[in-house]
Formats: sequence, structure tokens, C-alpha cells
Amino acid sequence: MFSAFSKRAFAFSKKSSFAASAAFAIVVSRPFSFCNGEKKSLPKVYQYQICPYCHRVKAYLDFLKVQYEVIEVNPLTKSELAFSKEYKKVPIAVFDDEIIADSGAIINYISKNFPSSPEFLTNDTEKWMEWSEKRLAVLLYPNITRSKEECWECFAYADNVPTWNMLWRSAVRTIGPIAMSFANGRIKKKYGIVDERKELKEVLVEWVTALNGNKFLHGEKVTLPDLMVFGVLRSIRNFQTFREVMADSPALKRWYDDVDTATGSSESCAV
Repeated sequence: MFSAFSKRAFAFSKKSSFAASAAFAIVVSRPFSFCNGEKKSLPKVYQYQICPYCHRVKAYLDFLKVQYEVIEVNPLTKSELAFSKEYKKVPIAVFDDEIIADSGAIINYISKNFPSSPEFLTNDTEKWMEWSEKRLAVLLYPNITRSKEECWECFAYADNVPTWNMLWRSAVRTIGPIAMSFANGRIKKKYGIVDERKELKEVLVEWVTALNGNKFLHGEKVTLPDLMVFGVLRSIRNFQTFREVMADSPALKRWYDDVDTATGSSESCAV
């Protein structure tokens, strides 16, 4: 179990390694969402709290003000994913019993089925979706696992998952940081990362440069590229890495705060 966990559970790949058996839900205030004006069953998002790909999906739903249910997956057992026989990674989303795996596929589904303004989907959306996956997200894991303290910080969320009993909260809280610490070197080698903090800041300069002083990437309105980059960064908002990169770049922090305001606080539409 430990070997599988350290090898796969938190190595953030493109398809993202971070259920119908347990629902991480606050009080359900409304059992339906709306898709193309029609009343639909509430979407479900199966996630790891620290998974950047999961946060891309949630940021999109938050921005569109679509209510959804969040199910926190136990990274040691993945029992919440028992319904998915072949795909055992997150995010997985369920829309009216239609199961969609992988953040890219989920985002495409949302774009096709939930209304947004015509200018929201820009010509460079695909470029920045790929950039947020292959340039930005892959640098997060080595950065948030640089030290034992930072690894421990990553799993503070486990203490507050209501669908896990005390034993599993303690197990994830204890084993998770150890597994992540051991996997740090392997992930750096896989992606050719030498100085993770320096390389992360350099990649973020690319984004700030693209903003070119604008409030958002394409001016005064949030577009999908903004949400993709924002979602990745929001996954580490409680960590030392986030605090450092934001302190290092006032322009990045201003943009992040503006998108956060436009999107709503994390899981603002979750129930």
C-alpha cells in the first residue's frame, strides 16, 4: 500500500493522481444544477484537496456559479472510486450519471454544456490549458515537498475530512507526508527539474509577461486561460510555496486576487 501510494497517489501527472461510497459535502441546499437552461442532477467532483488538476475543474464551475458536490478521495484506499473500474486517478466528474475522467475532458464537457459568453473561450485557450498542465502544474509537487515541514503542511486538510473516520484521517496525515518526501527526487528526475523554486518563479514570469499589465489575460474580463492558471495555483494557496511566489511578484498576486474575486472563494458553489 505504501509503495503504491508513494509512487502514484501524489505524483501530479497530466491526468492527475490527487466514490460513490462517501460524499464530502456541506449541507445540501439545492439538489439540482442547470445545464443549457435545463434542470439537471447535481454534478459531483472526485478530488484530492491538493490536486492542481482538480482545482482547474472547480475554478471553472465556481466561475460559472454551478453548484457541485465535492467528494474527497482517500489516497491510501481510493475506495470512493470503486465505481470507476479502470480509471483510478482524479479528478473524475459525474454529470447526470455520465462519468468523465481527466481534467481536460471534464473542462471540455463543461465548455460544451454550460453557458458562457462568446469571448470567454479565446483562441489561445488550448495553449494556456497545455501550459498550465505541462509547464506550471508539474513544478508544484517538487516545490511543496522540498522539506519535511512542507510535506507535513500539505496534509493538514486530512484532519478536516468529515467522511473519513479518525483512523483514516490519522493514517493519511502521517503516511502522506512521508510518501511525498520520498517521491520528491523521483519527480524532479522525471521532469528534469534541478532548482524547483527558481524554475517555478521563472515559469510564473512567463504568465505575468503575458498579462502585460492587464487586469486579466485578455483585458477586463476573465477568460478560460485565467481560470486554468488560477486553478492550478489555488491548489497550493495554503502553503509556503504560494506565499513565497506571491510575495515575490506583486503583479501575480494582484491578478490572482482579481480572479479569486471574480470566481468566488474556493468551492463557493460546492454544496
